Amino acid sequence: MPAQYSAPLRLNYLQYTVRSSRQMLETTIRVLEPDSLDAIERPRILYLLPSTPELSHRSGDGLDEVLAHDLHNQHGLVTVAPTFSEWPWMTDLPDQQMFQQVLYFLEDVVGFIDRQYPKLPRVLMGYSKGGSAALQLLLRYPELFHAAAAFDSPIMKEQPDQWEMPYYWPNPEHFRNFAIPHLLRTRGHLLGQEPRIALYGYGNFGKHAPDWTYDHLSAGHELMDELSIPHRYDNSTRREHRWDSGWLPEALAGLDQMSR
Repeated sequence: MPAQYSAPLRLNYLQYTVRSSRQMLETTIRVLEPDSLDAIERPRILYLLPSTPELSHRSGDGLDEVLAHDLHNQHGLVTVAPTFSEWPWMTDLPDQQMFQQVLYFLEDVVGFIDRQYPKLPRVLMGYSKGGSAALQLLLRYPELFHAAAAFDSPIMKEQPDQWEMPYYWPNPEHFRNFAIPHLLRTRGHLLGQEPRIALYGYGNFGKHAPDWTYDHLSAGHELMDELSIPHRYDNSTRREHRWDSGWLPEALAGLDQMSR
């Protein structure tokens, strides 16, 4: 059944309610346009991928940060913030309808936005599991997305054995197709010779990571160097593990440079 979309609420941005068979509950898509979209020479679509389910502000809000720093106007970005009804690990289990998160994002979110803003290049940004999702999507669908940036994200997981992951990947073998180290080794060459990935840290998953995790950012950087995958990397400044801890303007500037 095709997803259904409400008429948008007009706040500081457009907000749509989505009813999709691929999500357990209603979700939302928020869209923040530049003030003069028609005057921008090369506009792009920025997808802010969440780290929590539903419309939550428990770790700040990426769209609010873009608006507060006027980043959509500075960089010419139609900024899109979708929600997920469950923890957004970007899993895709065909035999479990509510866990088709990748298909929901590609068909019900990206497909919908493409109809509103046709033929615009797409870039991805996230932190925590949202950053892992951004890299996963770029590596799996390099023809759909131009670049991806991740801040303080567990990008080097090779087994679904922490946090909520066992619930979303009950079959560890299935996780292989979503594991970023595997995707870098098997698909990184498809990204070409110009940087299309950016890594930023550190907090929970970067340099001086807490005892319960380790430095995913440095390990990802080292693997990409080993595989000769061009990328941007900055693991020098500690930031709190939140949308609003000050990392987004710098990270978005780097993403902007990669997608020009």
